[in-house]
Amino acid sequence: MRKGHVYVAGAGIIGLAVAANLVQRGFEVTVLDREGPAAGTSQGNAGAIAWTDVAPLASPGLWKQALKWFADPLGPLTVRPAYALKILPWMIRFLVASNPKRVESSTKALADLNGAALPAWERLWRASGTHNQVRRDGCLEIFDAEASLKSAREGWDEQREFGISIEELDAGAIRDLEPDLSARVVGGALVPGWMQVDDPKILCLSIADWLKGQGVEFAVGDIAGLAPQDAGCGILLKDGRKIDAQHLVIACGAWSKTLAAQLGDAIPLDTERGYNITVSEPGVRVRRMIMLPGHGFVISPLSTGLRVGGAVEFGGLHLPPNWKRVDAMVAKARLFYPDLQTEGGERWMGYRPSIPDSLPVISPASRHGRVFYAFGHAHHGLTESAVTGELIADMIEKKPSAIDVSPFAADRF
Repeated sequence: MRKGHVYVAGAGIIGLAVAANLVQRGFEVTVLDREGPAAGTSQGNAGAIAWTDVAPLASPGLWKQALKWFADPLGPLTVRPAYALKILPWMIRFLVASNPKRVESSTKALADLNGAALPAWERLWRASGTHNQVRRDGCLEIFDAEASLKSAREGWDEQREFGISIEELDAGAIRDLEPDLSARVVGGALVPGWMQVDDPKILCLSIADWLKGQGVEFAVGDIAGLAPQDAGCGILLKDGRKIDAQHLVIACGAWSKTLAAQLGDAIPLDTERGYNITVSEPGVRVRRMIMLPGHGFVISPLSTGLRVGGAVEFGGLHLPPNWKRVDAMVAKARLFYPDLQTEGGERWMGYRPSIPDSLPVISPASRHGRVFYAFGHAHHGLTESAVTGELIADMIEKKPSAIDVSPFAADRF
């Protein structure tokens, strides 16, 4: 006998991971999405399981770098002029979250969450039969400026304090690992524990297929409104249909803010728009993920091609893409891979759901015990999805969790 029926709003990787954990614990699950599995941001990320990250984006040192980046409209971090006033309240909260004491607590929370991320993924990969879609080649962080390399060492030391292996390498050792790199590289580090999936969209679709085999229903519908009830939550769809959900999990990524607001939770969620291009025949060989922290983008070898992407653009959900940002990333990538070919590449833009303190919301709604939130993971949505699914399942079952979940509460703002 099933324990109960849970509707999961959102068929991205977070929603799929929530559904996976719930169905394994004996719940009947329906995944509701306006399009279907992996139709949004989850299909276009770099494919990283970046469990080794412990530092929140909100940090005192970032502002110095950010001010330099803001001067370049095509640089790693920019604000679209038409969105500047709308993002201002978020930026103020981000500045407050950069206070050293806040950074210390956020780092602890992020380290706990990401520390539990890989074991959770190992369980989900095995259960869903997708363990063969994972690569364990590590990640290279590379630099073309001695000053940037020197600054990175502080972050590496912090990671080592959490038991994460970081192997600093000189330029020669890096080119031994990646022979197609140019002589521009001055040094960097290998993060051997970092993992990557073959392709994030393929992984999502594979998990969705497995879920269907477990009896999970996938429904298409665009949510217009929510009506909390004593015995659950009413869901009103834009086509006029009504659904009575015994439990509801909101995992709609960047579109979660308005739904939470209907439940009385004012979550300071905004979007970091990211761009990329994926090339099936790039003309160069990249053996593992390459991060370029000084330039704000990554070069990621996927089974479907080489993906060059990243950067942050604050522009909300409605402004049109600025494809010149892709051109700028490609030009920088060619400084490191001069023979890189991008003809015929597929360009893409997605919306990372981001919260100023760099921590997601993984929590019951503050006023409604049968509604739960799983959103705001920013750059770590793929990384933190499996553990988020486990934590949400714990909350619905009213079981203690393996980590302290209070830093991710909806009422912390």
